[in-house]
Amino acid sequence: MPAGKHFNIGWGGILFALAFLVACNQPAYAQRIYLDITQPTFQRLPIAIPDFKYRAPVQTGLAREMAETLSADLDYSGVFRPLDPRGFLEDPQAMGLTAGEINFPDWRRLGADFMVRASYQVEGSSLRIEARLFDVVAARMVMGKVYEGDARNWQPMIHRLADEILFAVTGERGVFDSKIAFVQAQGKNKEIFIVDFDGSNLVQVTRDNSLNLSPAWNSRMTELAYVSYKEGNAKIFGVNLQNGATRLICGYPGINISPSWRPGTSELAVTLSKDGSPDIFLVSSSGSIVQKLVHGWSINVSPDWSPDGRKLVYVSDETGSPQIYVLDVSTGQKRRITFSGNYNTSPSWSPKGDWIAYSGLSGGRHNIFMVRPDGSDPRQLTHGEGNNESPTWSPDGRMIAFSSTRQGSSSIWVLLTNGTGVRRLTRQGGGQELPSWSTRMSDQ
Repeated sequence: MPAGKHFNIGWGGILFALAFLVACNQPAYAQRIYLDITQPTFQRLPIAIPDFKYRAPVQTGLAREMAETLSADLDYSGVFRPLDPRGFLEDPQAMGLTAGEINFPDWRRLGADFMVRASYQVEGSSLRIEARLFDVVAARMVMGKVYEGDARNWQPMIHRLADEILFAVTGERGVFDSKIAFVQAQGKNKEIFIVDFDGSNLVQVTRDNSLNLSPAWNSRMTELAYVSYKEGNAKIFGVNLQNGATRLICGYPGINISPSWRPGTSELAVTLSKDGSPDIFLVSSSGSIVQKLVHGWSINVSPDWSPDGRKLVYVSDETGSPQIYVLDVSTGQKRRITFSGNYNTSPSWSPKGDWIAYSGLSGGRHNIFMVRPDGSDPRQLTHGEGNNESPTWSPDGRMIAFSSTRQGSSSIWVLLTNGTGVRRLTRQGGGQELPSWSTRMSDQ
């Protein structure tokens, strides 16, 4: 990593002045909707997003762009279905901004359940956005916000607005301030990169000129653990995302692989072969062994923690083929949860604790599945469109990122947990694999 290069994944010091508008004294939206988007029959909520209204005629440039960005965010969430603005009946620059100025019956006839009405003003380098979310059916305002910041960095303000809209309607925030780390092939080497939730803002994190694999975020999004062969055998390193500094975490004899940070702590579950067979250990942030978690003659790899840090899902071939197991860390009791297929790997525990995603061999190809932590209700999400591997959950539990070869070389894709809404995130050459989705910055 070049000297002096800093990787600060914050919002660059943008000032968000968040304030409720006229209705800030009203009680919180009382009709929040419970949505189970894991169901194949789930129907998205139709929402109208007219162009933002500019406060001065010379400031027209962002009107369409900000509306399109908000539409893309809400569409990406899997919760909303933005309506095509070509079907809107009113000029967005002429129509009003408040409930008393909006013809709700007309918007209802267009099929909208919700509508966003926003305006903006640019003064020098500063941007001010006023935004309101309306329940079209009830003809009332759900929320109002003001955002202020640098006009050159308006996108994070729109992402924050999308988060606020999701929270107002569902009680849960989205993923719009999260990141995805992954492995990028570069000739014979592989390096770690990071992108925003939607595949934008590509940043190279490691420059080891070696094989670097398995990036894993810590809970605070300040460090990535990863596996590197830059010193010969596989060792686990950490890279500081503020200053780019790297450090050795685990360098025991044999292999050191599969890092997974325990939620809310500085401990990791890792796979070490220092005693012979690959076993799973709990280690401190400095690599000191705290506890042996899973051991035996079999190969035990790919640990991932439950959200409360009390259980561990992992892969073992103790029955002859790779299968998914769950370990209760306090009691040491383990339970096999996959019984369909003879090659199931790469488990990932959902942030709500209700599902475990994994990759399974089916029909000669790897596909993405999910199952309850007790082994019930298995579901197949992909169906042979190339090889689909290494699932990782979005921090809101609504989406899964994974690597897929469905369009040739491996790249990172995202789908909703009902198997719909599949979209490609990475398009650079060389192949991308082993994604790891961060928590949200707003959760820090």
